[in-house]
Amino acid sequence: TAASFTDSPGWPAIKSLLDALPVFTVANEESKPLQYEVDGQPMAIFYADLLAAKHELEAARGQYPDLNCDLIPFGLGDAYKLSCKGKASLVPGVTELTAAGMPMGMPAVGQELPLFACMQMTRETEEGGTVLPLFMSFEDCEAAVKEAHEADDDDPELEIVGLSLPSVVEHLSKIAEDKPAFAFIAPTRSTDHIRSYVGNGIYARVVDEE
Repeated sequence: TAASFTDSPGWPAIKSLLDALPVFTVANEESKPLQYEVDGQPMAIFYADLLAAKHELEAARGQYPDLNCDLIPFGLGDAYKLSCKGKASLVPGVTELTAAGMPMGMPAVGQELPLFACMQMTRETEEGGTVLPLFMSFEDCEAAVKEAHEADDDDPELEIVGLSLPSVVEHLSKIAEDKPAFAFIAPTRSTDHIRSYVGNGIYARVVDEE
Protein backbone atom coordinates (compact mmCIF):
# COMPACT_ATOMS: atom_id res chain seq x y z
CA THR A 1 0.00 0.00 0.00
CA ALA A 2 0.99 3.65 -0.34
CA ALA A 3 1.24 4.02 3.43
CA SER A 4 3.75 1.17 3.63
CA PHE A 5 6.13 3.05 1.31
CA THR A 6 6.01 6.15 3.55
CA ASP A 7 6.99 3.92 6.48
CA SER A 8 9.90 2.28 4.63
CA PRO A 9 13.58 2.95 5.47
CA GLY A 10 14.03 4.72 2.13
CA TRP A 11 11.17 7.16 2.69
CA PRO A 12 13.25 10.05 4.17
CA ALA A 13 15.34 10.23 0.98
CA ILE A 14 12.20 10.09 -1.20
CA LYS A 15 10.48 12.70 0.97
CA SER A 16 13.39 15.12 0.56
CA LEU A 17 13.01 14.84 -3.23
CA LEU A 18 9.25 15.32 -3.13
CA ASP A 19 9.51 18.30 -0.77
CA ALA A 20 11.04 20.28 -3.65
CA LEU A 21 7.47 20.44 -4.98
CA PRO A 22 5.21 22.86 -3.05
CA VAL A 23 1.53 22.35 -2.35
CA PHE A 24 -0.72 24.84 -0.60
CA THR A 25 -3.22 24.68 2.25
CA VAL A 26 -5.53 27.26 3.78
CA ALA A 27 -4.38 27.94 7.35
CA ASN A 28 -5.35 30.21 10.23
CA GLU A 29 -3.15 32.97 11.64
CA GLU A 30 -1.28 30.38 13.72
CA SER A 31 -0.30 28.59 10.46
CA LYS A 32 -2.48 25.59 11.34
CA PRO A 33 -4.30 24.09 8.32
CA LEU A 34 -8.08 24.38 8.39
CA GLN A 35 -9.88 21.07 8.78
CA TYR A 36 -12.49 20.03 6.20
CA GLU A 37 -14.84 17.06 6.26
CA VAL A 38 -13.90 14.57 3.54
CA ASP A 39 -15.78 11.25 3.46
CA GLY A 40 -16.96 11.96 6.98
CA GLN A 41 -13.45 12.55 8.33
CA PRO A 42 -11.87 15.90 9.31
CA MET A 43 -8.67 16.52 7.42
CA ALA A 44 -6.46 19.21 5.93
CA ILE A 45 -6.64 19.79 2.18
CA PHE A 46 -3.48 20.40 0.17
CA TYR A 47 -3.81 21.88 -3.31
CA ALA A 48 -1.27 21.16 -6.02
CA ASP A 49 -2.71 23.99 -8.13
CA LEU A 50 -2.03 27.49 -6.77
CA LEU A 51 -5.11 29.03 -8.43
CA ALA A 52 -7.41 26.42 -6.87
CA ALA A 53 -5.81 27.12 -3.49
CA LYS A 54 -6.37 30.86 -3.93
CA HIS A 55 -10.02 30.22 -4.79
CA GLU A 56 -10.45 28.18 -1.61
CA LEU A 57 -8.69 30.90 0.39
CA GLU A 58 -11.21 33.49 -0.81
CA ALA A 59 -14.07 31.20 0.22
CA ALA A 60 -12.51 30.56 3.65
CA ARG A 61 -11.95 34.27 4.29
CA GLY A 62 -15.61 34.93 3.49
CA GLN A 63 -16.82 32.09 5.72
CA TYR A 64 -14.35 32.55 8.61
CA PRO A 65 -13.33 36.23 8.64
CA ASP A 66 -12.06 36.06 12.24
CA LEU A 67 -9.43 33.39 11.47
CA ASN A 68 -7.22 35.67 9.34
CA CYS A 69 -6.66 32.85 6.87
CA ASP A 70 -3.78 32.73 4.40
CA LEU A 71 -2.14 30.21 2.09
CA ILE A 72 0.75 28.22 3.56
CA PRO A 73 3.15 26.18 1.38
CA PHE A 74 4.01 22.61 2.38
CA GLY A 75 6.42 20.15 0.81
CA LEU A 76 4.69 17.49 -1.28
CA GLY A 77 6.46 14.77 0.73
CA ASP A 78 4.83 15.93 3.97
CA ALA A 79 1.42 16.30 2.31
CA TYR A 80 1.62 12.91 0.61
CA LYS A 81 2.48 11.12 3.85
CA LEU A 82 -0.44 12.80 5.65
CA SER A 83 -2.76 11.79 2.80
CA CYS A 84 -1.53 8.18 3.00
CA LYS A 85 -2.31 8.20 6.72
CA GLY A 86 -5.83 9.49 6.08
CA LYS A 87 -5.08 12.82 7.78
CA ALA A 88 -5.19 14.98 4.66
CA SER A 89 -6.48 15.10 1.12
CA LEU A 90 -4.11 15.94 -1.74
CA VAL A 91 -5.99 17.66 -4.56
CA PRO A 92 -4.44 17.75 -8.06
CA GLY A 93 -5.03 20.59 -10.50
CA VAL A 94 -7.89 20.16 -12.98
CA THR A 95 -5.59 21.04 -15.90
CA GLU A 96 -3.20 18.27 -14.90
CA LEU A 97 -5.98 15.74 -14.34
CA THR A 98 -7.50 16.53 -17.74
CA ALA A 99 -4.10 16.16 -19.40
CA ALA A 100 -3.73 12.79 -17.64
CA GLY A 101 -7.02 11.62 -19.13
CA MET A 102 -9.62 12.34 -16.46
CA PRO A 103 -13.06 12.97 -18.04
CA MET A 104 -14.39 16.50 -17.75
CA GLY A 105 -16.75 17.14 -14.86
CA MET A 106 -15.21 14.67 -12.40
CA PRO A 107 -14.15 16.12 -9.02
CA ALA A 108 -10.43 16.64 -8.41
CA VAL A 109 -10.74 15.55 -4.77
CA GLY A 110 -9.80 11.90 -4.37
CA GLN A 111 -7.81 11.64 -7.60
CA GLU A 112 -4.17 10.57 -7.71
CA LEU A 113 -1.71 13.39 -8.34
CA PRO A 114 -0.25 13.15 -11.87
CA LEU A 115 3.30 14.15 -12.77
CA PHE A 116 4.48 14.66 -16.35
CA ALA A 117 7.59 13.71 -18.28
CA CYS A 118 9.00 13.32 -21.77
CA MET A 119 11.04 10.12 -21.92
CA GLN A 120 13.44 11.59 -24.50
CA MET A 121 14.36 14.54 -22.25
CA THR A 122 16.76 12.95 -19.76
CA ARG A 123 19.42 15.14 -18.13
CA GLU A 124 22.98 14.27 -17.18
CA THR A 125 23.89 14.61 -13.51
CA GLU A 126 27.20 15.86 -12.11
CA GLU A 127 28.01 12.26 -11.18
CA GLY A 128 27.68 11.17 -14.80
CA GLY A 129 24.29 9.50 -14.50
CA THR A 130 20.99 10.54 -16.00
CA VAL A 131 17.70 11.68 -14.48
CA LEU A 132 14.30 12.22 -16.01
CA PRO A 133 12.70 15.61 -15.27
CA LEU A 134 9.25 15.16 -13.73
CA PHE A 135 6.98 18.19 -13.92
CA MET A 136 4.16 18.93 -11.51
CA SER A 137 2.71 21.45 -13.98
CA PHE A 138 1.52 20.20 -17.36
CA GLU A 139 1.98 23.70 -18.83
CA ASP A 140 5.62 23.77 -17.68
CA CYS A 141 6.21 20.32 -19.20
CA GLU A 142 4.64 21.44 -22.48
CA ALA A 143 6.87 24.53 -22.54
CA ALA A 144 10.00 22.45 -21.88
CA VAL A 145 9.10 19.99 -24.63
CA LYS A 146 8.47 22.84 -27.07
CA GLU A 147 11.82 24.41 -26.20
CA ALA A 148 13.63 21.09 -26.66
CA HIS A 149 11.94 20.50 -30.00
CA GLU A 150 12.84 23.99 -31.26
CA ALA A 151 16.45 23.51 -30.16
CA ASP A 152 16.77 20.27 -32.17
CA ASP A 153 14.51 19.99 -35.20
CA ASP A 154 15.90 16.54 -35.92
CA ASP A 155 14.32 15.19 -32.73
CA PRO A 156 11.45 12.77 -33.30
CA GLU A 157 8.04 13.81 -32.08
CA LEU A 158 8.36 14.35 -28.32
CA GLU A 159 5.53 12.79 -26.35
CA ILE A 160 4.41 13.79 -22.85
CA VAL A 161 3.41 10.95 -20.54
CA GLY A 162 1.67 11.09 -17.17
CA LEU A 163 2.84 9.16 -14.12
CA SER A 164 0.87 8.96 -10.89
CA LEU A 165 2.59 10.09 -7.70
CA PRO A 166 2.04 6.70 -5.96
CA SER A 167 3.71 4.89 -8.88
CA VAL A 168 6.67 7.29 -8.76
CA VAL A 169 7.07 6.77 -5.00
CA GLU A 170 6.90 3.00 -5.48
CA HIS A 171 9.55 3.14 -8.20
CA LEU A 172 11.87 5.29 -6.09
CA SER A 173 11.48 2.92 -3.14
CA LYS A 174 12.82 0.03 -5.24
CA ILE A 175 16.00 1.66 -6.53
CA ALA A 176 19.26 2.54 -4.84
CA GLU A 177 19.02 5.65 -2.69
CA ASP A 178 22.17 7.13 -4.21
CA LYS A 179 20.76 6.98 -7.76
CA PRO A 180 17.67 9.17 -8.00
CA ALA A 181 15.84 8.43 -11.24
CA PHE A 182 13.91 11.68 -11.39
CA ALA A 183 14.52 15.42 -11.13
CA PHE A 184 11.37 16.99 -9.72
CA ILE A 185 10.43 20.34 -11.29
CA ALA A 186 8.19 22.63 -9.21
CA PRO A 187 5.50 24.66 -11.00
CA THR A 188 6.79 28.06 -12.10
CA ARG A 189 3.61 29.74 -10.88
CA SER A 190 3.96 28.22 -7.39
CA THR A 191 7.65 29.06 -6.94
CA ASP A 192 7.07 32.63 -8.14
CA HIS A 193 4.25 32.99 -5.60
CA ILE A 194 6.35 31.65 -2.72
CA ARG A 195 9.32 33.81 -3.71
CA SER A 196 7.20 36.96 -3.69
CA TYR A 197 5.72 36.11 -0.28
CA VAL A 198 9.06 35.21 1.30
CA GLY A 199 10.49 38.44 -0.12
CA ASN A 200 7.81 40.35 1.77
CA GLY A 201 8.48 38.44 5.00
CA ILE A 202 5.05 36.84 5.02
CA TYR A 203 6.21 33.23 4.85
CA ALA A 204 9.50 33.76 6.64
CA ARG A 205 8.51 32.07 9.91
CA VAL A 206 7.02 29.03 8.22
CA VAL A 207 10.03 28.60 5.95
CA ASP A 208 12.42 28.89 8.91
CA GLU A 209 10.56 26.15 10.78
CA GLU A 210 10.92 23.76 7.85
